Amino acid sequence: MNTFIIREDFPKSEIEFDKRFSDIEKCYDYLLQTIWPDGFSCKLCGHTKYWISAKHIYICTRCEHQHSLTAGTIMDSSKKPLTYWFKAMWWFTTRKSGLNAVDLQELLGLGSYGTAWSWLQKLRRCTIRKDREKLSGRVEVDEFYIGGKASGKRGRGAESKTTVIAAVERDDQKRVIGRIRLKVIPDCSSMSLTTFIESNIEPGSTIVTDAWRSYQSIDKERYTHVERNLTKTSDKDSVLYGVHLVATLVKRLIRSTHQCRFEPRYLQNYLDEYVFRFNRRKSANIGKKFMRIIQQAVVTAKSTLEDILLDGYFAEKKLSLGLYG
Repeated sequence: MNTFIIREDFPKSEIEFDKRFSDIEKCYDYLLQTIWPDGFSCKLCGHTKYWISAKHIYICTRCEHQHSLTAGTIMDSSKKPLTYWFKAMWWFTTRKSGLNAVDLQELLGLGSYGTAWSWLQKLRRCTIRKDREKLSGRVEVDEFYIGGKASGKRGRGAESKTTVIAAVERDDQKRVIGRIRLKVIPDCSSMSLTTFIESNIEPGSTIVTDAWRSYQSIDKERYTHVERNLTKTSDKDSVLYGVHLVATLVKRLIRSTHQCRFEPRYLQNYLDEYVFRFNRRKSANIGKKFMRIIQQAVVTAKSTLEDILLDGYFAEKKLSLGLYG
């Protein structure tokens, strides 16, 4: 369970979802087909025959090696049935503006807000593929700020706010926005900006930025750098239209769906979810995003509430120390 599997098999509507995953057996069958699209194959001996125990353990009939479909995944050790997880993933992916913990708690009838919150954090971890393709072509890059109160600080940055850098594929002639990337960064230094660019944008691309001095460090041998001076135009949004539009949409989502109730240390998780949702906004069917999350859920490592809290703590520490990542 360590490869990303492509399966074009998903429910096309909520009615179809309800019928298809009405009981736990159907959910396990879908997981089985996701993990082994060509049929079961024992991880130890490669045998293709198995029997299923009462606890949904798939046991090889030759060597008797036991396979749990949820072990080591985000669903590992969950006390709730698999049907709950499938419903959570459906709502998480198909609701246009996303889902907050209060909504999920009410929809599933969960006993605590904490359970709903941790489930959503786990699902957000499933939104990013490690082997995803970098952005390419003409890419706009700029930073924006989220949270905190407006301060009188001068210069690049804002006190009590979290700095986010955005990259947006843009076709100027057609005014079309392609894929995006979002990343929380500790500051607007050359190190932070160039590290983001090199991690997310394919060499050979054209990068469009404003005239902030840190962008002067962009590797001119790897990228074509187009600098736009915003102080010389009355319509600043038209210069970096794509990235400014994305920044506006992200802030609107934080205000509406999450009502600004999030800790900065977990902001990257919310940004990852937004990138997942935005980059699939043109999907022909809502169920396809659900399928993608299922595929990622079986290859994303198990994480406990303690893991999530610790990751948030260390993320905050890195930012306070000016470290990228």
